[in-house]
Amino acid sequence: MKRSLSLAVLLLAGCGSATGPDVKSDTVYGNAMDAGRSAFDLAHADQAQTQYEAAYKRALLRDDAPDLADAGYNLAVTLLARNEGQKALDTINQTRSDLALRGHRETEALSVVQSAALYRLGRYDEALNTARTVSLQDVNLAERAAYLAGISGDALGRADVLAAALSHIPMEKGASSTLWRADRAELSARLALRQGQAQTARQEALQAADLRRNLLDYRDMAQALDIAAIAASRAGDVAGAQALTQRAAQSRTQDQAEHS
Repeated sequence: MKRSLSLAVLLLAGCGSATGPDVKSDTVYGNAMDAGRSAFDLAHADQAQTQYEAAYKRALLRDDAPDLADAGYNLAVTLLARNEGQKALDTINQTRSDLALRGHRETEALSVVQSAALYRLGRYDEALNTARTVSLQDVNLAERAAYLAGISGDALGRADVLAAALSHIPMEKGASSTLWRADRAELSARLALRQGQAQTARQEALQAADLRRNLLDYRDMAQALDIAAIAASRAGDVAGAQALTQRAAQSRTQDQAEHS
């Protein structure tokens, strides 16, 4: 089972941009990207960061824009996993600058990670506006952008934005259906809280927590438990709220220890 990335899409694999039988693949770049992914999957974000930094430098050596885009994106995602929101933004900006220098169009994946980083930093207006720039061309990126728009809107007290975002989360079955279901459940819980439906909010939040756990996305699982705790408190279940809060805190403490 793959380790899901908090507020982001899956890491990109590296192949050294080789095309054709006479073009050699850069194994140094590819090995660094593969090692970074392996380290991340094992919750060794510090080692993943080192590998992705090496891959990015190798892409600079190669003057290879597509490789720069992939390595820069993976590095930004890894920095987010380490709760280094500002460093993630700096990495995104540097990647964009290096891509522009080479006349290469940036990928929308960078905007998704940028929105996630801005949300982590409490810059909710910017996170919302950035999420809204993502097109619907790639269904997975569009889904992540809708989720980010929803949680940003919720942080701003915008129930209308939250409801609109929820309506844009796909319901189709597919490889990403568990992630989409988790996102829908969390946004539904947040919206139910806004609408004064505490019991519904608690049920949806606990469902989101279970789905996040199945995705090995423990950071967002803890966030869902926090939402369930708020719902329990508003429903008058003080003991239940305290238990949920403690469970979230215990998980978050371990997550921080593993990604430090």
